[in-house]
Amino acid sequence: MEQNKTGRYFKYAIGEIILVVIGILIALQINNWNEQRKQKQQETTYYCKILEDLKADIVNIDISILSLDSRQEKAKTLLTNLLKVQNDKTILIKDYIPSLRSTRFVSTRAAIEDITSSGKLEILKNDAIKSAILKFYTHQDNSLTVISDNHNQLSQHIFDYITYTDFGIHEVPLYKENFGEELKQLLKSTDWQKDPSSNLFIKVKDHMNMTVIICEREKALLREMKESANQLKDLLESYCISNY
Repeated sequence: MEQNKTGRYFKYAIGEIILVVIGILIALQINNWNEQRKQKQQETTYYCKILEDLKADIVNIDISILSLDSRQEKAKTLLTNLLKVQNDKTILIKDYIPSLRSTRFVSTRAAIEDITSSGKLEILKNDAIKSAILKFYTHQDNSLTVISDNHNQLSQHIFDYITYTDFGIHEVPLYKENFGEELKQLLKSTDWQKDPSSNLFIKVKDHMNMTVIICEREKALLREMKESANQLKDLLESYCISNY
């Protein structure tokens, strides 16, 4: 102070403070950049994971549609043979089980469930893509609900009408060897297939009729779902390619 150095020390101190502040600001900015980069990377990762789920859905939809085609054809064959009135019931029974079964479509949802269950929906910053994703899964949920309701109603109808022993379910080729000779002799079915006015004949006819219709309805819903999945897939593919 005696040598009049106070001003110089004061300026030096101010300079040191400014350098520290600048350093802190730079560090904060770098940290923000890193966080933004991580969030951007995670956003892209989620989009690309959803893309993989969509690709799996498209493959599984095709498998389900092919299975429904086969089931529908079996139901139509059974219905045709039934209406021609058969003396040999096995002509009908061989197509009965295949007319009940098809490969059910199950959506692949690992990515969207991870996003929604972990509360990370805000990570998806692209509003157009986020809206398209949410719209797709909402539409898919609605379609799957319709498919499930139709399936449950038809399944319940089977249990409501059929008397399995009279029908001859134990004579289905897939199962009959499991009963053994004694049981096969003791279990007697009826010749319901010869009487178009019998309750069982009418119920089987109605069942096969509705099976053809419900299979067609399910295929239509799956085709709509596939079209929507392809549209979203194209959108996400362009994003993933440009951001990787």
